Amino acid sequence: MLADRIKSAVASCAVGALAAHLVATVLQNTPDSYNQDLRKFTGGWPIPGWRFFAPNPGVQNVHLLVRETAGDGPTPWRDVTPVVPHGWTQVLYNPRSRGPKALFDAMQQLSVMSANQADFAWVTQSLPYELVLAASRAAAAEGAQALQFLLMNVFPSAPAEHRMKPILTSEWIPLGASARMTGASG
Repeated sequence: MLADRIKSAVASCAVGALAAHLVATVLQNTPDSYNQDLRKFTGGWPIPGWRFFAPNPGVQNVHLLVRETAGDGPTPWRDVTPVVPHGWTQVLYNPRSRGPKALFDAMQQLSVMSANQADFAWVTQSLPYELVLAASRAAAAEGAQALQFLLMNVFPSAPAEHRMKPILTSEWIPLGASARMTGASG
């Protein structure tokens, strides 16, 4: 009889602890997280904090647009953002995603610099700027004399008048063999 009471008490404690842990986990993962208040009640017991899309889901896309000059004025802006094909095999192995991912990360870093009001001269000396510039040069039309690139945030779910927001516009960058050599060495 005493053994049954002990087993029942242990089972009740285990169920109670599991229920308390589940309630604390739910409270920790609400949009207005109460984790600051819960830390003093957990006694050092870690509560999982699931933050999918860390911490907010993506609501914008960054696009790279390029235009060139070829003597008769600038061309219209062209979207040269790389498109990564998606298929069922890419879940396991997708080596072609690394280049576009590096460019995306560089564009995101330039977005952060722009949002933090970084000095343009400092931005143009950064590695993300150099990577975006190299991608822009690779996309430049044959025979172009100069190019300019623009990073544009696109908010697909926003109203039409607020859907696009420019992030960064480069100065006109000379092209040609001598300009490419200067850009590569400097």
